[in-house]
Amino acid sequence: MLTMKKSLLATSILGLSISVAAFSSMFSLQAEEKAATDVVIATVNGDKIMKSTLDGYMAILKKSGKGDKDAAVNDLVATEIALQEAKKTDILDRPETKKAISDYTRNVLLKTWTKEKVESFDINDDAIKAAYDERVTKLASKEFNARHILVKTEDEAKAVIKEVSGDADFAKVAKEKSTGPSGSNGGSLGWFKAQTMVPAFANAVKAMSKGDVSKEPVKTQFGYHVIKLEDSRDAKLPTLESLKPQLTRVISQKKMLAFMEELKKGADIKITLPEEEKVEVKAEEKTTEKKEEKKD
Repeated sequence: MLTMKKSLLATSILGLSISVAAFSSMFSLQAEEKAATDVVIATVNGDKIMKSTLDGYMAILKKSGKGDKDAAVNDLVATEIALQEAKKTDILDRPETKKAISDYTRNVLLKTWTKEKVESFDINDDAIKAAYDERVTKLASKEFNARHILVKTEDEAKAVIKEVSGDADFAKVAKEKSTGPSGSNGGSLGWFKAQTMVPAFANAVKAMSKGDVSKEPVKTQFGYHVIKLEDSRDAKLPTLESLKPQLTRVISQKKMLAFMEELKKGADIKITLPEEEKVEVKAEEKTTEKKEEKKD
C-alpha cells in the first residue's frame, strides 16, 4: 500500500512540483495513450490515477534530470488530493475561472487545428527547389580575403597608398600605421562575405582583383581605408537538403496565410471598433508585417 511522507504532501500542497505547463504536456501524452493498454497505478478516494499519466510525468521529470518513480507517484497522489479539495470549492463556477477555461479551450482548438492544417498542405519538390533557388540568389556568391589599413584622414590614406604601391610591405605598414583593431595582425580581415562589411568597403572589394591595392581611399564612418585584396573564392552555399525543413516551413506558412485570406474574403465581418482605435490597430498590423518581411 502506498504511503506518503508528510513533508512531500506539505510541499505539494504549498507548491505542487508539477507546473501547469507540465500538466498540460502530461495530459496531452495521456490522451495519446490507447485506453486498452492503460492501467490504474493508484486510486485516491476512488478516483483513478492512470499509468499513462505517470509515464507523461516521468518524461517531464527526466528532461530536468530527475526520474524517481516512487516520488513521482507520491507527487501525483498529492496532486489528486489537492484537486479533489479544490473541486469542493466554487472555483469552477467563478466568472474568471470560466473565462480562463474558455480561453484555454480556444487556444488548444486553434493550435491543434492550425498544426493539422499546415501539415495537410501538399508541398512538392518543385516548390521546395524554387524556394531554394530564390533563397540562394540572395546569398553571396563570393568570399573575399583582404587586408586594410585604417587612418583618420584622406591625406594620410593617400600617403599610405603611395607607400604600399611601391616596395613597402602592406602588412608591415598596417602594423605601423593602421588605427583599426586588425592593425596588429597586419591588417588581415581573413575570409568574409561582402554583405558583412559596410557598403562602401564592400563595393570597393568587389571591384578589385587578386593582389590589387585600392587606388583611392575608401571612406566609411570609421575613417579612411586602404585595401589590399589577397584572394577571392566562390562561397560555399548551403545544400538544398540542409535547407529543406526550413523552406518547407516557410512555404507552409505562406500557404496558411493565403488560406486564411480566402477564408477572410468569405466571412461576414463587421468591425465595431471606434475610429481612433482602428488607426492604432492598423499601425500595429503594419509593424507586424514589417517584422514578418524581415524574417523571410
